[in-house]
Amino acid sequence: MTFLIIGGGSIGQRHLKNLKSLGYGDLYCFKRNFSSDFENKFHCTVITTLEEVEELKPEMMVICNPTSMHIEWVKIANDLKAHVFVEKPLTHSQDQLEFIQKEWQNNSVFFIGFMLRYHPLVKKIKELIDSEKLGRIYSSRLEFGSWLPYWHSWEDYKISYASNKDMGGGVINTITHELDLAQYFFGNPQNVKSVKFNTNILDIDVEEIAESIFIYEDKLVSLHVDFLQKDYDRSVKILGEKGKIIWDWHTHIVHVQLHKDTDEKYELHDFDVNQLYIDEINDFINLIKTNTLNHSLDFDHAVSNTELMLAIHND
Repeated sequence: MTFLIIGGGSIGQRHLKNLKSLGYGDLYCFKRNFSSDFENKFHCTVITTLEEVEELKPEMMVICNPTSMHIEWVKIANDLKAHVFVEKPLTHSQDQLEFIQKEWQNNSVFFIGFMLRYHPLVKKIKELIDSEKLGRIYSSRLEFGSWLPYWHSWEDYKISYASNKDMGGGVINTITHELDLAQYFFGNPQNVKSVKFNTNILDIDVEEIAESIFIYEDKLVSLHVDFLQKDYDRSVKILGEKGKIIWDWHTHIVHVQLHKDTDEKYELHDFDVNQLYIDEINDFINLIKTNTLNHSLDFDHAVSNTELMLAIHND
């Protein structure tokens, strides 16, 4: 299998390391600047031109460059009939979304990278919801917060894609995992309300905080995402007629609090976040091996997720 990683940043490097650890050796990375040190460190061949990409004709392309460039490379992958893995989100632009919907041929495997789907406790929450452990669901709250300058300590955060509007940045576009989890747990809402805000503390040209409410026929789901919390925070709370489910990223515990029964706890030991990335890339590869085009993280879901993200922007 020939893999071409588009982008040599932190997530591209992670995918290269993971593919190497899984035993894949035919690895290439598209970067604008050639680097033999990069080749040696990540055991790959660096290519720098589109002509080299077309000559290579990779079987799999893993797109992990800035969001604003995703659709350009999905189109290239489509033209080359390559299977494509795209880091979330698919795009930040309505025009680009409409363009790729017309262009995508659906003859290859498409996979959008929402690695939180592979977290064992996220899977447990989904199982509890589907088994109606709480009975009817009334509401849910999903939260994420993290101090943007801490993300990549080796670079100025102000030059990262997350900080720049023209690169598809902003907290709404960058932190779409909670949005995806809302879809995974509850499906698509009927309506969306949102508020966006920039405190100017980070001196960036995109929103730093967003609050969204997803309105369903029988429940409300609220999302909070921000670039401002010094202590990393990620959590889920679900309220139902029989009790509630609480998950906190740091405790590695899903706590089910029931009104009349003994509380239940599901605990995860020896958690390694990189395993989520390994599991998702393995899933992508297995989908290719079985020629499975329709799956839960396919092109249609990537479009649906992007439409919901854009609805948050447009409210």
